[in-house]
This record gives sequence, structure tokens and C-alpha cells, in this order.
Amino acid sequence: MALRTFVKVGSITNLSDARYCAGMGADLLGFRVVPGRDNHITPKQYQEIRGWVTGPQIVAELYGMSDAAMWSGIQEDYRPDMVELSLHELSILSGEPPLPYILALAPGEQMPAGSNPAYVLIDPDDPALLKLAEKYPVLVMVQQTSLVQSLLDGGSMKGLALQGGTEDRPGLREYNELAEILEMLDTD
Repeated sequence: MALRTFVKVGSITNLSDARYCAGMGADLLGFRVVPGRDNHITPKQYQEIRGWVTGPQIVAELYGMSDAAMWSGIQEDYRPDMVELSLHELSILSGEPPLPYILALAPGEQMPAGSNPAYVLIDPDDPALLKLAEKYPVLVMVQQTSLVQSLLDGGSMKGLALQGGTEDRPGLREYNELAEILEMLDTD
């Protein structure tokens, strides 16, 4: 399958989401890898999911990382293709990560001087951040189908960032908004 724009799906916690999103043609799949944080996925869970999924690049979402020493363990346990982090985690690493990275900016935050992210993840409600699309490949966070068409028509962004969800029970998941958005983007 092919999608009309670049798509990253983050906070994936289960095989159902990973396989569904990969099958629909998502470009990036993100997993929360910092222990003790919401939607954290253990290295064992990650390896089980990774064995069933091919195609998308894998993103280690570092939100909540409190110590730069955690990075080497994350890199070894998950072996991601890229990382996603906020300004807080970027400051903890004392510079740019050794892998391509997605920098998530909250409303009101500025792009740090000298930063060279592969993508910038932004909220669609901050017009100042939307202007970053003139200089950087921007991924816009979307959780409602009502925003998708207007963002696609705007044309300046690189793509969309969606969120995975939880299974009702293993192998059973109600997709709702995620499925609607991916089906809107499907070119087949």
C-alpha cells in the first residue's frame, strides 16, 4: 500500500498496531523506550514485535530520559534507526544524538541554533511552529481526521505524525481515528 504523505506512528505498544501501520505503508514506527514512562515497551516486547514487522524505520522515543548514561543501554537493547526527543532530552545528551533524530517542539519553543534534525515534530495549533516547514522537514501531530485534509492542502509539511493505541485484549484493537486517517491517506 502507498500513502499520500510521509507518516510516522508513535507510542506503539503492541504487535497489532505495528503490523497494521506497517501494512498500511507508514514510514516510521515509534516505540517509547524509557522505563517507567507511559506506553513504555520493554526490550523483550520490542524484539517480539520487531520480528514480525518489516518496512518502516524504527524510532526510539526518548521522552522522559533523565540521564545521558541511559542512552547506551537503549541503543544496545533496541537498535533503532533514529530517535525522537524533546528539547529536554536533547539537553541531557549534551548535543545532537549519534543517530538521525526527530526533534519534538512544544508550542512556544524555538529551534536551537545549530540543530540539524532529520524531522521536526510540531503541534498544528502553533502557527509559529508551522513556519518551520519553510526550513525543516516538519511532521505535524494529528489525532483527528478533520485536520488531515487541510494540512495536506497546505503542502509545506513533510508528513503527519499519528499515535498508536492500546489493545482491548491481545490481537483485538478498535482503530477508530488511526484507521480513518490512514485510510484517508491510502492511494489505492
